[in-house]
Amino acid sequence: MKILIIGKVTSGQVNRLKEEGQKRGHIVENCSSHDLIIRAVKNQFEPLVVDKKISDFDLIYLLTVGRRKWEWYLACKTWQQKHGLKVVEQKMVDPNHKIYFTPTVELEKQVKEGICFPKTTVVLSNKYLKKALFGFEYPVIIKNSYQHRGLGVHKVENYEEAKKIVEGDEQSDSFRIKEFIPNDGDVRVFTIGFKAIGAMKRTPTKEGEFRSNISFGGKGEIFDLKKNLEVKKMAEKISEVMKSEIAGVDIIIHEVTKVPYVIEVNRGPQFAGLEKYAKVNAAEEIIKYFESLLK
Repeated sequence: MKILIIGKVTSGQVNRLKEEGQKRGHIVENCSSHDLIIRAVKNQFEPLVVDKKISDFDLIYLLTVGRRKWEWYLACKTWQQKHGLKVVEQKMVDPNHKIYFTPTVELEKQVKEGICFPKTTVVLSNKYLKKALFGFEYPVIIKNSYQHRGLGVHKVENYEEAKKIVEGDEQSDSFRIKEFIPNDGDVRVFTIGFKAIGAMKRTPTKEGEFRSNISFGGKGEIFDLKKNLEVKKMAEKISEVMKSEIAGVDIIIHEVTKVPYVIEVNRGPQFAGLEKYAKVNAAEEIIKYFESLLK
């Protein structure tokens, strides 16, 4: 099998996938999300990847494509139709699956499926921030619409702090306001093909830091899914609801009631922490999943 990974050219994550792919007899290559060219002339629409012959590949993994997502999705749809190329995630090229890239879709699906998550309000203008905050008790969490991996997330104690955060962010066109769930960290559950392969507990270690991300100095440790079946089932269900074939599902557990809440579903998640703390060979599991798609 020949695999092409899009994005994160110098990533250790890509190197791990190459390593495990080669162990299983596959060729794994990668390219930048900038390496796409689309030529269109009369009677011909031809997407190309610089220095790559797409027809030689069996599968493309859209790990991260940044702001160029629509061009990549259209290119992959074309290659799938022309060459029978398998695409992960399939929802990106499936004409029956309408993709709306906004966190609000995730909220809609969670409500429909009865999945537990923190009370949330989406606000599109700081003009209506005070109305959006109606019914919330402080502290609240405010997250902008364009950043990931813990960036752009703030815990605020009053309206003045909230207003300062929103008015000071000129890049975002929307914000999510979430109720704060008392917790001692979060759980990152890694799912492949809508099945949980492992999880780690992440705990903040810096004084005053509420985010548990490893990149912010969070401490990682193994989280036993066998003893926490409710968390496991919740992660598997939301990954399937969101049609995220390879996902990192973030869940927090209320420190008093012990009720789990879904916080976020991350597509193309980093797995270095999972391999380190949970001792799970995530790269190998991803390659094995690719194999299953081509059987």
